[in-house]
Amino acid sequence: MTEFDFFKKQRMNGLDEQLYVYKYIKLKYLIPLIENKKLRIDKVSEWDDPYENFFLKSNFYTYASFYKKNIQVHTDDIRNRTYGQSWTMKEESDAMWRIYSNNDDIKNINKDDIKSINEDDIKNIAVRIRIKIDNLFNIVYTSDECMATTSIGRINYMTDDEITNWMQGLGNINSEFPKYAEQSLFIKRMPFAHEEEVRIIISKDTETPAEEFLLYDIPDLNVIEDFTLDPRLEEKGEKKIIQKLEDIGVDSHKITKSSLYKFTPVDLKI
Repeated sequence: MTEFDFFKKQRMNGLDEQLYVYKYIKLKYLIPLIENKKLRIDKVSEWDDPYENFFLKSNFYTYASFYKKNIQVHTDDIRNRTYGQSWTMKEESDAMWRIYSNNDDIKNINKDDIKSINEDDIKNIAVRIRIKIDNLFNIVYTSDECMATTSIGRINYMTDDEITNWMQGLGNINSEFPKYAEQSLFIKRMPFAHEEEVRIIISKDTETPAEEFLLYDIPDLNVIEDFTLDPRLEEKGEKKIIQKLEDIGVDSHKITKSSLYKFTPVDLKI
């Protein structure tokens, strides 16, 4: 094992590199990913849950002997240079389809004639993509300079009390600040446990310019092994999205439709 491989393994936090992770992603975001062969990682500060970044949102103080009082220490620079992306170990989930696909747009697509389906409606429909953890991490973990800043791992789901206890049990925050900041981003509240989330976290040095988002090359799109369509789509919408995916170069053999709502009655004698 090379030094590079050794450190990369450490940053995978015990994840089995041969397991699959999934991403439910709106078509409007999937299209540029495929066309440009780029994986976009956004700032964690843009995540919706107000409890995200709970550690970096805390009020930090340090004692200033000159002023003989505590003064506040701001962490905005660190939060502004921390990026993340969520994936899931959950292959199939009614909740995930409903979160990422707009239900009204599904209804519009299903009722319209295939030639009159609105392109904006199409782009708000989610597609589930599948990739091996090792192939995903290889995209973002590309150089020695990322060794100490790029990691991937499962989310640890905790109750509010458990999160508070974790915070109160921290040791010397000053010397261990980067470690605690990263660990906190792999903690989430228990009501979100159904997501079975896996996260990529990338922390940039505060000496480097902050970027609105990060872009990583995807050298080989074949690492995305499957494109699964929303199970609520009827034939017209299904054909339209398949055509859209094929137009941007997706192999038709990789495109399937979720069978979540497929029902086969059982033959019973009475």
